[in-house]
Amino acid sequence: MKPFAFSLDRIRDYRIQVLDTEKNLLMELFRKLYDIEDKIALCRKFRLEKQEEMQEKQMQGLTMRELEECKFYLENMRIQLEALEEEREQAALEVERQRVVVVKCSQDVSSLDKLEEKQLEDYHYLEARDSEKTIQEQVIRSLVYPKNDLH
Repeated sequence: MKPFAFSLDRIRDYRIQVLDTEKNLLMELFRKLYDIEDKIALCRKFRLEKQEEMQEKQMQGLTMRELEECKFYLENMRIQLEALEEEREQAALEVERQRVVVVKCSQDVSSLDKLEEKQLEDYHYLEARDSEKTIQEQVIRSLVYPKNDLH
C-alpha cells in the first residue's frame, strides 16, 4: 500500500498562510487601538493637570488672560478627547471585524485538519484490512501447500 498523503495539503498550507496574514493584521489593529487608548489616557492626564493648575491659580488670583488660556487648553483637550474616543470606537469596530475574519480562517484550517484526520483514520483502517488479508493468504497457502510435503 502506498504511503498516506493528504490530498488537500496544498490548500491547507495556503489557508494557514492566509490565517497567519489575518492574525498579523488583527495584531496591527490591536496595536493601533492600544495606541489610541494611550493617547486618551495622556489627554485625560493633561486635562486633569490643567484643571488643577487652574484651581491653584484661581486661589492665588488669576488674570483674565491666564483664565482664558486655561479655558482654551481645557476646551482643546475636550475636543481632542472626543475625536480620540470616536477614533477608538472605529478602531474597536475594525478589531471586531478582523476578529471575525480570523475566526473564519481558523475554522477553515480546522475543518481541513479534521478532514485529514478522517482520511488518515480511513487509511489506517484500509492498511489494517490489507495486512489482515495478506496474513490470511499466507495462512491459507501454508495449509494448502505444507512445506514438509514435497511429493
